Amino acid sequence: MIKQLCVITLLLSFSMHAQQYSNKELRGLYSKSQVNWPAIQTSDERIVEPLSSLPIATPLPEHVALGNKLFHDTQLSRDKTVSCASCHERDKGFHDGRATAIGINDQVGTRNTPAIFGIDQWQSFFWDGRAKTAEQQALMPISNPIEMDLDPQKALMRVNKDKSYTAFNKSAFNSNTLSMAQMAEALVAFERTLIAPNTRFKSFINEVQSNPKKALRRLSDNELNGLHLFRTKAKCMTCHNGALLSDNQFHGTGLHYYGRSFEDKGRFNFTNNPSDIGLFRTPSLLGLTETFPWMHNGLFDDLLGIINMYNHGGVRPKPRKNQLNDPHFPKTTKLLKPLKLTKQERLDLVAFLRIL
Repeated sequence: MIKQLCVITLLLSFSMHAQQYSNKELRGLYSKSQVNWPAIQTSDERIVEPLSSLPIATPLPEHVALGNKLFHDTQLSRDKTVSCASCHERDKGFHDGRATAIGINDQVGTRNTPAIFGIDQWQSFFWDGRAKTAEQQALMPISNPIEMDLDPQKALMRVNKDKSYTAFNKSAFNSNTLSMAQMAEALVAFERTLIAPNTRFKSFINEVQSNPKKALRRLSDNELNGLHLFRTKAKCMTCHNGALLSDNQFHGTGLHYYGRSFEDKGRFNFTNNPSDIGLFRTPSLLGLTETFPWMHNGLFDDLLGIINMYNHGGVRPKPRKNQLNDPHFPKTTKLLKPLKLTKQERLDLVAFLRIL
């Protein structure tokens, strides 16, 4: 009897996973409140955070004003040519539109610039998670030899000698000068006001709780099917979930180029733990078309190509002859599995990703 029940359960599960809906049926399903949408499917059957809106932060206006001035101040770099805003441009979703960042003396970095929004939702910062807090992250680009190349203490001295800051400092901290902690606090206060780009998905998810039928009218049939695939068959929410569309975890997708050109050992560069070689933090997908190109190295500029890669189960590079006995050769996460998406399903998924 137990075996029969198990078989029935497996068959029902397979039927649910394989079930396809017409456009009319999908609109009927997604016109209900989100708790009644088809269940989210993940590759490891975990329960994950549903889609939701990013909370709105309300830092002190005085701190924001000071942070805004610091964020755009080039004197925080050694040669006074680069500011935080040089790589985080407002009209590009606080990204820079480049494959990898460019710092002082036109030095080219090795990582794609992460966009800045939803800062309070992150549990770590940078692709390798080397900063645990936003305040730590805010000061690191100043000392980075490729980015701004200045001792943060010298940057602070410059700011404290600049009389144009006096009124801002007085208003924010009731002091004529700043401490290092206050400089970081002000920068983060400004960054908390940076919001994800205004997209149709943002409007949709903001409205879906109060009026799902009206919200649904924002999506075409292809985009709606893409949303459904994102949540179910394509299993995208295994890693891209919640308000940030990131699980805040580190995964190996096989894009480490270990022992090759473009090698990047990812989180290992921070932890020195061999098991972290090739692991990178899951990026947010919000504002995706404004944070082009993609991935940690900015080498990917074709969304369909990326979907095709994941459809095949990700990238699984094999060791070269001289790497056969290397115990640290990175392994691609088991979370990536072949998806068997049809060509139209892949196109619909891309259509959805473009409205994020």
